[in-house]
Amino acid sequence: MKSKHFILVLVLLVAVAGWSQDTLFVQATPAENTWSVSGSVQHDGLFPTVDVSSVRAIPRAGWAKIDHLSNNYLDLSVRYEHNAVTRIGFRGLRFDTRAELTQWPLPGYESGISGHGIGRLSAMADFRWGQITVGDVYGQFGSGLVLSLYEDRALGVDNALRGAKIEIQPYRGISLTLLGGKQRRYWNCYEDHAWGWNYTQDAAVGANLELDIQQWSPRMQSAEVGLTLGGSYVSKYEQDDTILTVIKGKPYRYNLPLWVGAGDVRANLQYKGFDLLAEYAYKANDPCADNSFTYRPGQALLLSLSYSRKGMSVLAQVKRSENMSFRSERKRNGLAGQLNHMPAFAQQHTYTLAAMYPYATQYTAGEWAFQTELRYTWARKTKMGGRYGTTLKLSASHIRGLSEEGSWRVNTATEGENYTDVNVELNKRITKRWRLNAMLMYQTYNQQVVEGHGDLIRSGIAVLDNHVEITDNFSLRAELQYLFTRQYEGQWIFALCELNMFSCVTLSGQYMYNIGGASEATHAHYYTAAATYMHGAHRLMVGYTKTRAGFNCSGGICRYVPQQEGVSMSYAFTW
Repeated sequence: MKSKHFILVLVLLVAVAGWSQDTLFVQATPAENTWSVSGSVQHDGLFPTVDVSSVRAIPRAGWAKIDHLSNNYLDLSVRYEHNAVTRIGFRGLRFDTRAELTQWPLPGYESGISGHGIGRLSAMADFRWGQITVGDVYGQFGSGLVLSLYEDRALGVDNALRGAKIEIQPYRGISLTLLGGKQRRYWNCYEDHAWGWNYTQDAAVGANLELDIQQWSPRMQSAEVGLTLGGSYVSKYEQDDTILTVIKGKPYRYNLPLWVGAGDVRANLQYKGFDLLAEYAYKANDPCADNSFTYRPGQALLLSLSYSRKGMSVLAQVKRSENMSFRSERKRNGLAGQLNHMPAFAQQHTYTLAAMYPYATQYTAGEWAFQTELRYTWARKTKMGGRYGTTLKLSASHIRGLSEEGSWRVNTATEGENYTDVNVELNKRITKRWRLNAMLMYQTYNQQVVEGHGDLIRSGIAVLDNHVEITDNFSLRAELQYLFTRQYEGQWIFALCELNMFSCVTLSGQYMYNIGGASEATHAHYYTAAATYMHGAHRLMVGYTKTRAGFNCSGGICRYVPQQEGVSMSYAFTW
């Protein structure tokens, strides 16, 4: 969408909003008009005590070089609601904006994030039959195999489309979404205008249809049977480009497709405690930097079955994907510009050593992924549950590469193993004030596949987590963790102690040490000491930290964070 077209649409929407208040409302009174303002402020900063020139983003010309790295965000939302009956079903407006200051971002973020300005600007009109949004739009079709537009500040991801989105429910049980626009790609870091947005030159469009069959069948409703069918289509347009390759000593120019489409079909069946999801996605040939400009199409298949009842839940999932990197720009790589999202099917651990070697989804090379989880709770005052009950969780993930290019067979060779995680976790309240959580875990991690270097790392991890309520105003949490392996850096130990006082003050300290026992052992020490204060909607944390280089992951998307040391500060406020 051209900039002048976007501005025209925005002006028209504002005009419609103004006209709505004057002409659309029937029997409205001022008391029925409701205005509300909400927002949040977030600051994450680091005053480094070591040289960070190698990880500092290059500042704009004319800016002073400072020794404070920080990510800063200000979100603001203004909502207008009206409860009166309107002729076209108008119910209200919502305006969202986000100001960002990431001129000198925290270490590990991609260089393009360096900048400042308005990172989000959108206006949404709400009707009885749906919603219309113009500006920066987010959303996900199905499981995100062909489209997933979201923001994740911890990873530095913001892949919104600047354009428009229409969501309508024309009839009971039918939902239709249409959207299109240009995708964000960070800031115009080196332009003269400091407040410039940086978006792709070309656009992407998409449509999603959901059918809730249960809404049309009283028999299904009485039998507690639910069935949802869905389908999506996303297409990106990108201008032709001159990209050369050499074959047998002669240069050739790639014949690039201008339009690349991806489709998705899915079905979700529910019966009492059972939930079955089947989803298949196909992407047309899309030569790009991620797949070394090959012309193979991409496809993904996802199956998920779960069952839950009081005290028990079971989950089993399988995913097969190949060449499913789908970007708005063929030359781009890294975290920016991704249109879709492939779930990792690997447990996202919160314990430090269990999360030391996290898995990142292999979009292009392809993979088979299997995941299962069983959670069972023995009730209170039973033989296994004891006085306060006991919860046991068993989970396993196993991910392998494809046996050969384009094959549906699993690669059974040793080098085809990408990741394995088998763990058992026990949660039990020993006394009224003492709660214990223990975990044992076995993990294999193919460092060559995920990071591009190293070999297969096999490790065993043990975690003991104690939480004791000393009094009504004081509680203590203590962790001990141990990682054993003979590969890469060898063994690690980790300890944490956290004291909570009066529900508003937390003092914490943690220590991590590389015992060694492998050829690349570092015997390095890492530590953190911090104090956190919370009052109402305010949260302030100040501490000193020295952290190990590693990967920060969420949902199979990872970014590398270099080693850092210094005074850290975080502040958040929501209203």
